Amino acid sequence: MIDPKLFTDYAGALTATVLCALGISALLVLTKRHHGHLTMDSAIGVQKFHTHPTPRVGGLAIYLGVVMAWAVAAEAGVRQILGVILVAGLPALLCGLLEDVTKRVGVLPRLLATMASGILAWQLSGMALTRVDVP
Repeated sequence: MIDPKLFTDYAGALTATVLCALGISALLVLTKRHHGHLTMDSAIGVQKFHTHPTPRVGGLAIYLGVVMAWAVAAEAGVRQILGVILVAGLPALLCGLLEDVTKRVGVLPRLLATMASGILAWQLSGMALTRVDVP
């Protein structure tokens, strides 16, 4: 059972994350004419979901949402966990943004950056997934 105290401890941080990420995402869409030459993705391709060209830098909005949560979190434990997430996420974020802007980063560098983020999270937090009980 989930401890109800978790919701009260993290409510402010979660609210800040969601509101900030939504706001920045909306801002990115509204200002796409200014940065679209760098950030837009075409709607043509096998794995395309959007029907119109869309800014590809949504990861930035999510990351900045977590930065906002870290900034407003009152409890030291919450700030510490969010700090680890922010630092560990940097390799994946930076490689993803580079791909979003240049559209020239291959699959292997992106995979390695994501793995580096996971290893960094494990090293900084000491948390690990030791088993998966999948039937």
